[in-house]
Amino acid sequence: MDDDEIRARFDGRSRVELLPGLVTAARRHRIDDIAHALGYRLLEVWSLGPAGTGLRYQRDDAPHARRRAEQTIARLRAGGPVLSEIQPAPPPPPSAPPPAPTGQRPRRPCTSTVPGTAPAASRRGPTAATGSAHAAVPARSGSPTRSAPRLTLAREGGRRLGSR
Repeated sequence: MDDDEIRARFDGRSRVELLPGLVTAARRHRIDDIAHALGYRLLEVWSLGPAGTGLRYQRDDAPHARRRAEQTIARLRAGGPVLSEIQPAPPPPPSAPPPAPTGQRPRRPCTSTVPGTAPAASRRGPTAATGSAHAAVPARSGSPTRSAPRLTLAREGGRRLGSR
């Protein structure tokens, strides 16, 4: 199938089926480009076994596809090629909307003024007096919750000794 025969098949029908047989990747790409220029998109590819492949295209009725097809037909009527040398770039995607306001005030860091209270990060659970989860809890002082054995090192006669 040459370019004119392929172009003639894309005559405005909603679906076009081509049986080009054994085609190279470059030829298949050329067929896809002609279909795209005439406002069609690839719908299905199937194998014909040793006879090659079959291609089914569907007309793309999106406004930009119809406009592209009109430009291609006008170029053909003027005696130009099926495919233009430079394809116009697609329009840029719309910009993202600004983030929605949350309606909440930003939290301020809590600074403790009461001696012996924990910083805000270690406060947990409501208290009976206030019912608030952010009530001050006294900080732990002294040793950790589990007593871990301590290893001390001493030097005697040039050797290190460990004791628990």
